[in-house]
Amino acid sequence: MPIKRHQVKSKLTVGYVLQSHPETMKYFPATELLTKKNFTDMIRKYKKVYLKPDRGRKSRGIIRVEQEGPSAYLLRSIIKGKQHKFDHFNKLWSEVKELTAGRRYVVQQEIKSVTNDGRNFDLRCHALRINGEWVIGGICARVGELGNFVTTSHIGGTPTPLETLFTDLLGYDNEEQSEVLERLNDCILQAVKVVSPIYPKNLEFAVDIGLDKEKQVWIYEVNNQPLIRGNFKLLPDKTLYHRIRSLRDEARKSNESNLSNNTD
Repeated sequence: MPIKRHQVKSKLTVGYVLQSHPETMKYFPATELLTKKNFTDMIRKYKKVYLKPDRGRKSRGIIRVEQEGPSAYLLRSIIKGKQHKFDHFNKLWSEVKELTAGRRYVVQQEIKSVTNDGRNFDLRCHALRINGEWVIGGICARVGELGNFVTTSHIGGTPTPLETLFTDLLGYDNEEQSEVLERLNDCILQAVKVVSPIYPKNLEFAVDIGLDKEKQVWIYEVNNQPLIRGNFKLLPDKTLYHRIRSLRDEARKSNESNLSNNTD
């Protein structure tokens, strides 16, 4: 079972924290509360954006919007399971309002995180706090089906070893792998250090990260309820899965010991 945690579930709240610290703002794509003005500004500037429920999990409710021309838009939605084209922004906005009705959403700049054969991927990065220090328990890739913009395993994505992603799907040489891994480690640890004060009881986080063609790493979100059975447990080699479970036990014990010492 995951470690019990105090929950602050808003992506927007976490995003504002990441954007307000120089250590993490360089890793965080443009993200705003979904309003008509913010959506207009973001789609005009970035051409491709994602709309995400502010408190959603497991990719539920995600919408992708692309501006294909001056008055041409393509919307793809997990909610309806198909794509729609619009020839006017107001028609697009009407559809967005209908799809997001009753829920608070964020709009986020799209990061082009794709394999050499055109499949979307992201990185699930698990970090745990042991004796007051954050350690990285494991990193695995999640590779989506060709043509699908979602990478999670319950919607067709495949958990993939990081080495396989780097070598077989991205064609990185050893030097490139070392360079990206160093950047990833810094990004993960900086993210959890910055976010953890708003979750004071959390002993673990998952950081979901994109990696663009320039090898820049990007934080999509920080998950304060990280599961491992849909990612690390599905890897062919279960080493990372068992490592994280072992580190969870170590984190619990160290936390209980610290609490006991504080009450003596």
